Amino acid sequence: MTSELRPLEGRTIVITRTRSQSSAFREQLERAGARVLEMPAIEIRPRMSRQLDDAILELETYDWLFFTSANAATIFADQVAHLRPGFRPETLERPRICAIGPATSQKIQDYGFRVTLMPAVFQAEGVIDEFVKFVEGALKGLEILLPRAANAREVLPDELRRRGATVDLIPIYDTVVPEGMAESLQDLLERDVIDLITFTSSSTVHNFVQTAGPDVDLTRFKYAAIGPITAATANEYGLQVAVLPARWTVPDLAEAIVKHFA
Repeated sequence: MTSELRPLEGRTIVITRTRSQSSAFREQLERAGARVLEMPAIEIRPRMSRQLDDAILELETYDWLFFTSANAATIFADQVAHLRPGFRPETLERPRICAIGPATSQKIQDYGFRVTLMPAVFQAEGVIDEFVKFVEGALKGLEILLPRAANAREVLPDELRRRGATVDLIPIYDTVVPEGMAESLQDLLERDVIDLITFTSSSTVHNFVQTAGPDVDLTRFKYAAIGPITAATANEYGLQVAVLPARWTVPDLAEAIVKHFA
């Protein structure tokens, strides 16, 4: 492949998402010629509870089931399979499913569930607008199940409740700092010439900055953020976001990085 077809040739790019979710992102960047370094800034730790089990056993009593991340979809679907062996998700008429983002939608569909609504805007404010239109404003009395990360933003459940829905919000996983990250990150920042550091969630930003510590000048690097919420979090720490895709997906982030350096 000629250098003209490899616009990231000679560039070193850091990925901070979990290793289990980084392979496609890495491959897309490497195909464009990048040297990719993985520095996972989050680890997904499932949080099982009686509340979750009860919700799964009474799943059909809900009107809607919301998924805001592929991690939530995976953990929830795995627990459904554990608690309800023989359950066929494709036959589920109620609740209907709203999945935020194509990756989340595809993940829950991989388990056999049908997705009724996938909002075009992948953040809470846009999701609410599209959901209100879809149900023609009739939120009063809707029973909504929302399994999600423990530290997620409150915008979505708060606004759904304000409009009259009942929301069962169940934390089903925590995003924690991976063991040994501090030593690995220090070595990475001291050893390598880095052209770009990528963030795919606000959690990756928080953990990256806090692990680096106050003595490291992170403003000397350039950053890429998957969407405006993540970019805003980076800006709060004074980090320069040089790449922000128009569509807030990992493939679009990789394309935006290629275009930035090309």
